Order: sequence, then structure tokens, then C-alpha cells
Amino acid sequence: MDKQKLLVICGGQSTEHSVSRMSCTSVYRELDKNKYEITLVGIDQAGQWYILSPKQTDLTLPTWLEESQKVEDLYGLIQSFDVVFPVLHGMYGEDGTIQGLLELARVPYVGCRVLGSSVSMDKIYTKMILEQAGIKQVKSAYVKKRYDGTLVVVDQDFSEHQNVEEIITAKLGYPCFVKASNSGSSVGCYKVNDRHELMAKLEEAAQYDRKVVVEEGINCTELECAVLGNDDPSATIVGEILPAGDFYTFESKYEDENSKTRAPACISDEVATYIQETAVKVFKAVDGHGLARVDFFLDKDSGEVYLNEINTMPGFTSISMYPKLWEASGLEYQKLLDRLIELAFER
Repeated sequence: MDKQKLLVICGGQSTEHSVSRMSCTSVYRELDKNKYEITLVGIDQAGQWYILSPKQTDLTLPTWLEESQKVEDLYGLIQSFDVVFPVLHGMYGEDGTIQGLLELARVPYVGCRVLGSSVSMDKIYTKMILEQAGIKQVKSAYVKKRYDGTLVVVDQDFSEHQNVEEIITAKLGYPCFVKASNSGSSVGCYKVNDRHELMAKLEEAAQYDRKVVVEEGINCTELECAVLGNDDPSATIVGEILPAGDFYTFESKYEDENSKTRAPACISDEVATYIQETAVKVFKAVDGHGLARVDFFLDKDSGEVYLNEINTMPGFTSISMYPKLWEASGLEYQKLLDRLIELAFER
């Protein structure tokens, strides 16, 4: 049997560039070299594409681009492969951008298609769609930075209000969380303890995206569930995040050894079943394909479960919850990668 020609892409221009290279290193190590003829391509932070040297097996190193070749005919390169695995997180990789390129090239690829990718990347519009689907979410507000630099609250009628501090304080109170709408790995995410911090944190988040979501802070446990499939997706057992700090920041995810995860989570069977069913519903609501990780909050005071967000290209590092949850559910990493590639051909 001939090997499938597989193109694996990493890096990218987003704030999650380094995480992508970490994920890709793990993916490459686990891919079955007897099944796939693998070519690694890296995108640097300026947007230049390179065919990476076969010697580069640890893409986390500063030397990852040594002995690489610049890609001159990008479209032709993509079309020369049987299937593409874009191990890209964040803007230009997880937001429908590269998915559109791959659709134009008519090459099968791993992950959600254009609509599911773009909608799920934007927290503001994810909330709007999932509200229509009846998915419980914490109270939130939409803040936009206009092109003249003014911050405004955008209401349900899309009217804009400049008394941002007053509206957020009255609607959400403190603590609250400020998040750049199109960002991941907790980049551009801040906890605000009182109104004196609010405007500064909004300005910081707006450096990553002019759309910012502000969410009510609740005393919660953070839970995650992995989804896999196309027409008939399935969900894993539920995992639990045990952050070292107040919440799961970029640093606590990737740099703080005191942060832990566990699977299964210490929750009731009833809550676990609800989360699994809701994760699949969320996946279908955004027109998901292939894979996603769906994150939830469990309110420790009320017992209510709320959606946090959906990630259509979750981390694949050695510590990432998506592969760990599938492994804990009986599907080992290498078989998971095989299944993701099969799903790319199915649709």
C-alpha cells in the first residue's frame, strides 16, 4: 500500500506561534511513518512559508528554520499532497483563513471548515450563535475599539455606548474577565478585580483584537471535553483544569509546572453526561467537522454549568488536554491522528 502524502503545517503569524510549533513537534513524533510520507512546512511570524529540513524534529528550538527552503509556489505545493494537517492555532490558522486556501486548492484537510473555524475563533459571534442554540453562558458584554480609538459597549441592537465603565460595573460587577475576542491560549485575557482596573485592561486586550468580550466572574471549576467526528461526533470523558494561579493563563498552561489537569474530572455522573451532550451540541451548532475541544465552567456555588468556549484546533503538545482526554477515553495519540486524517477524507 502506497503511503499517503501528508503536509503538516506549523508556526503562523498569530500570538500562538510558539504553541503551534510545540504541538507540531508532538504530532510529527506520533504520526505513523509507515502510513504517511510527511513533509513539514513552517510559517514564520512574518508570513513566509518554508519547507523544513527532515533534520528538524524538535520545532520548539530557535534553529527550527535552519536548512529550510522558501516556498515559491505555495498553491502548487499544497495541491501536490493527498491531505493537509494545519497544526496552527489562533489568527490566520484557526479562524477560517487557511481553511479557505485549502478549500480553493480542493485538498482534504484536518479540522473544521471555513464557517466553523471562523465563527468559533470569534468569541463574540460564538456567544451569539450559541445563545440561539440555548446553550447556557455566563453574563457578558461586547466592547469594541472604534477606529478612532474610542472604546464603546455594543448592545443587542448593535447600538454603541461610550459609558463603558458604568455599563460593565452595573451589568457584570467584579471580578470580571476581559478577553480579546479573536485570541486563544489565554493570550489577551485578564482578570479585573475592581472598576479602577477595567479601562486599562480593556485597552490591553484591544491590542490583540478590536473586539473584546467581558464576562462575569464566577467561583468555578474549569472543565474540558474533546469532540471527534463529522456527521456523528462523539465526546470524551470530562477533564478538569487545576491552574496554579487565579485562572488558566498562558503562563500557567505552558510554563508553570504547578498547574495540573486530571481526567476524569471530580464531578458527578449527571454533570459529566450533561457536559458531554452539550459539547456535541455546541460542535454541531457551529458546523463543526473533525475535532474541537469544548470548555465549560462549573459554578461551585450554584452547581450550574456554563459554556466557556470552543477551540477548533486545540493544542496537541505533550501536556495538551485534547489528546490526553482521548487517551483517557481509550484512543491513543497515534490512532487519534489516524482518525483525524480519515475524517478529512470522509467529508
